[in-house]
This record gives sequence, C-alpha cells and structure tokens, in this order.
Amino acid sequence: MKNLENTFKEIKDTNGAPNKQGLEMVAGKETTEVTESLDTLHDAITHDRPITESTLTGLTTAIGTLSINVGGITMSVAETENNPDIKRNMEIFKEIQDGDFSNSHELTFITPLIAEYLSKHEGILLLEGLTTLSDIAAEHLSKHEGDLYLRGLTTLSDIAAEHLSKHKGRLDLDGLTTLSDTAAEHFSKHKGRLDLDGLTTLSDTAAEHLSKHEGDLWLFGLTTLSDIAAEHLSKHEGDLWLRGLTTLSDIAAEHLSKHKYLRVSEDIRAKIDTFKN
Repeated sequence: MKNLENTFKEIKDTNGAPNKQGLEMVAGKETTEVTESLDTLHDAITHDRPITESTLTGLTTAIGTLSINVGGITMSVAETENNPDIKRNMEIFKEIQDGDFSNSHELTFITPLIAEYLSKHEGILLLEGLTTLSDIAAEHLSKHEGDLYLRGLTTLSDIAAEHLSKHKGRLDLDGLTTLSDTAAEHFSKHKGRLDLDGLTTLSDTAAEHLSKHEGDLWLFGLTTLSDIAAEHLSKHEGDLWLRGLTTLSDIAAEHLSKHKYLRVSEDIRAKIDTFKN
C-alpha cells in the first residue's frame, strides 16, 4: 500500500466507514517540518522579531511536500491550487453521500468512493464535467443502470474501456478523440446505444470490432471511411449514424448500401442508393 505520510485523507470512523465531515492528516517528517516552520514564524511575529527569507522558503518547501488523498485520489497541494472547483466538488460529494445526485453534472473529478455511490443512482447520470476517469472509478460506474453521459472525457484507458463496456444502457463518450483497437474490441461487447461522435478517424481494425456492437452506433465525427472499414461497418446490426461523411469511394458506398439502418446525409445517401439492387 502506498505510504500516506504527509497526506490529508478522508476521515474514517471506528468501523472503517467514510466520515462525511472532512479530512485528517497522516503525519510524517515533512509534516513536522511544516509545524516547526509555522512555530518559528509565529514566534517571530509574537515577539516582533525579523522574519528571515530562509524561514519563509523553508515553510513553502515543506508545504509543497504535502498531499491530499480523497477516496484513493492523491493530489499535491499545487494540483489542488490549480483546481478552483475543489471546494464545490467536495460539497457535491457530501450531497451524493446523502443521496442527492442533482448536482452531479457539475463534478470535475470523482474519487472511487464517490463513483461507487454514483453507480447506485437509478436513471440518467450526467457526468459531463469529468475530463479524466480512473480505472477504479470506471469499474464502479460500469455497474450503473441507465443512460451514462461522460462527454467530457477526451481519453480513456483500455482498462477503463473494458469496465465501461459492461455498462447497461446508453453510453455517451462523444468527447473521445481517439479510440485504440483494444478499446474498440471492448466496446464491441457493449449492449445499448454507444456515442462516439468525437472520433474523426477510425482504423480498419477498430471498425471491425465496432461492427459487432449490439445497439445504435453513433459516429458523427467521421468525414470519410476506408473501403475496408466501410465493409466491416456494413455488417453492424442496429442504427448506424454516419451523418458526418462528406466523401466516400464507390467501393465503400457499395459496402454501406448493404446496411439496413444507415443514417447519412442526403448527398451520401444518393451515392449509396445507386448501388442498391
């Protein structure tokens, strides 16, 4: 287990359950140095003594070694300073623990603990403010039943994709700009509407995997498809949304003409229809 010395962490009660009231410090050498520096500063102020530059430098350095650990997420003091919404997030965390999910859409980060609470929410879950998602948090969210909106994510690990592929309901990942072949293979097992409108390119291998996805597949961001990718996607069962296509080869158009529930622009539709029997 990671050494949590010099780290603020969630307070736990005697039974090990999370306490909703705040954080506690796990003391270490650096923590002691912060305390000693503060004592020196306090003594100088109290007795009207000069405050040396070395005292202030020492205090700044010592504070920089401290971290905050909330539900398994560790952030340096500097990182918390760069996150102006941390106070608001903590307020929403408490609301969620109390059963109020109404402000979940404002969250800009979540901890594994909060992800576990969110997984128990029934119905639409809007988490569009999240820009990153840990593998552990993804595992918890995969157990949520209902529409899950994660449009703020621009990247996703293959492990997180594997977890989310088990989610039951609409999965909106419109913010993703890239999709690995491995992640596409995982999402091929997802059942339900899958939104990937942020993708502007799709490899032939990824197209082959996604063709096996069961449910509506949204790929609005694609402006063209290779002949091989088109052949793979033509075998997809369910609505296939490719309204962003602007160019398509004759071979690709012929492949897509075999898809029963294809949604494309009028111009692309006209071209595809020339290949229908």
